[in-house]
Amino acid sequence: MSAISVIIPTHNAEAYLAETVNSLLSQSILPDEIIIIDDGSSDKSLTIARQLSVKFPDIISVYSKTFRSAPKSRNFGASISAGPALMFMDADDVMGPGTLEALSNALDKKGAGVAACSWLRLEKVEENWLAKPASCAQRRPDQDALSAWLTGWYYPTSSILWTREAFDRTGGWDEDVIINQDGDLMMRALAQGASLAETNKGAIYYRKLPSGQESLSGKGKTLKGLKGRMYVLDKIARILEEQDIQKEYKDSLSRAYRGIAQDAKTVDKKIYCDANLKQKKYQPILFKSVFLKGTRWLARYSKGVRGTKPTPEKYQKNVDWLNNVVMAENEYLPEIAKVKDIKFPMVSVIIPVYNRAHLLHRSLDSVVAQTFKDIEILVIDDCSRDDPHSVIKEYNDSRIKYIRQKENQGVAAARNRGLREAKGSFVAFLDDDDEWFPEKLSRQVELFLQSPPEVGLIYTGVETVMDEGHSEIQLPTERGNAYRILLVKNCIHGGSSTMMRRNIITNVGFFDENLLAIEDYDYWLRISRYYHFDFVEEPLVRYHDIRAISTNTDVRRSRNIQANLEARDQFYMKHQAQMKKEGVAHLFLVQSANRHMASHWNDMKSARRLALQAFFYAPTSRNTIVALATTLFSLKLVNKIKVMIYGSNKAKKESASTR
Repeated sequence: MSAISVIIPTHNAEAYLAETVNSLLSQSILPDEIIIIDDGSSDKSLTIARQLSVKFPDIISVYSKTFRSAPKSRNFGASISAGPALMFMDADDVMGPGTLEALSNALDKKGAGVAACSWLRLEKVEENWLAKPASCAQRRPDQDALSAWLTGWYYPTSSILWTREAFDRTGGWDEDVIINQDGDLMMRALAQGASLAETNKGAIYYRKLPSGQESLSGKGKTLKGLKGRMYVLDKIARILEEQDIQKEYKDSLSRAYRGIAQDAKTVDKKIYCDANLKQKKYQPILFKSVFLKGTRWLARYSKGVRGTKPTPEKYQKNVDWLNNVVMAENEYLPEIAKVKDIKFPMVSVIIPVYNRAHLLHRSLDSVVAQTFKDIEILVIDDCSRDDPHSVIKEYNDSRIKYIRQKENQGVAAARNRGLREAKGSFVAFLDDDDEWFPEKLSRQVELFLQSPPEVGLIYTGVETVMDEGHSEIQLPTERGNAYRILLVKNCIHGGSSTMMRRNIITNVGFFDENLLAIEDYDYWLRISRYYHFDFVEEPLVRYHDIRAISTNTDVRRSRNIQANLEARDQFYMKHQAQMKKEGVAHLFLVQSANRHMASHWNDMKSARRLALQAFFYAPTSRNTIVALATTLFSLKLVNKIKVMIYGSNKAKKESASTR
């Protein structure tokens, strides 16, 4: 059985916290650690947590910080926990006997990423808490877990045990979600392929709070709640589209949007219209809809199956065992336990390194010299054959954390490891052979703090040091919605100029580890689909041309070019649907063709194939005509064609990237 870390965020839960913790301590197998995070409680919650940690110091640790957000508390708890299995327990829920063992066995035996147990509601009737059946929608026999979750069936977060690997793949709790936070996390995991193991053994008791006490689920029909539901559902729909499995979930998406539309009808006209349009977009065609309804009817009634709820077949109205896990108030110990300090860096700096320990001083020197000091520095060693760790030890700086990959996996995997380890609100990337100017981080943080939440990435100008020793300046030009431009070309010169909000990964995901190159370009494009960009105009990064320090320039350059061109083919296959939708597929293909025709590569056959593709999509585009002509005719004839098409050098330049 894997070691289990249980994370309990609490805010004003003095009436329930001791009961929740003691239900965990009464399990047939104990969790290895219980992390209680008090989120600015104004009642006795923190006092109770301290007293519990005094009584069970080897298991319970207590932290206190005002996050004003359960997702932020949970993400912090996950970041400091040690177990390979994670549970996020609500401070007012209770775990039935044998439940933790049942969940752990389900994870181990079925090799799943997530395990879930049955659940019931705890509802107060007069002075007693009684167990009642789960209150969610039924799961139809024809539904997989994700389809059912989209249409109202679910497991509450306290009934779920995660492998750390499955949780890390989701990017963690989305700190921007205001409602259906656990549904957002679980649906992302399922949409990304996590397997769910369900067990009928054990049970979680999900407390229905008495009237007048706060409950997020009860706010789903308010304006704020409706916006939150749309945010989550739109995100899941996009993830399904990117995974190319959206068609399988059209009916469930349609039903989910219809539910929001119905609730929004008398609350907000804009949300109602938006949800209604999307409901119709995903609604199955008429004959298919009739067929689906018919098969569901047969499944439910001819076989006597009416769907399932995540609840045991038998439940007891009086939860007799509950009295054995409640700690009476007079049992509390004197308040002597100390609450551990929480200190978050504002910026996490991620530096992947591979076989370039001799250059690492340059990049580390530039980070340590930053005027903005509230940082952590994550050096991800992608299984180098040299010794970058010895370089790091020279600095004697507690902000630097060295992490070595077990095997070489490439720069995308190294950056992803850094993203999973990062604790800052913002993340900045730095290549191991580049360097920053001292004001780089402070200028970006300052701009972020002045920007609305839709700004997700800020980049800067770049100074590029060329082979011959001279330098060139590249200044940023694109801010706001840069998605259409990035579908054609990468407008960000060098990943070392970027800083992004860490929470982006809960919406966009991680770097694509399957791409042979341009994985950073792919990531910026995916970010730009959902977030706006901004920039600091000055050059605050010095980029060093890798060929200038290569011991075998021609061989290395050739390999880099080949990987880049092959990656562009992968990139096109991945994003071609959106390129076609935006009417820019031909422009990207022309750029790829021109790269194949470059004098240092000169692959005219591949260039001709790409130019023909581009011509097929836009036969009247001047760019595609010139590109195709260049692959077919002599240079003299091509020049004549260019003059005919562009009319002047100025016109030619203006048409370089647009029709």
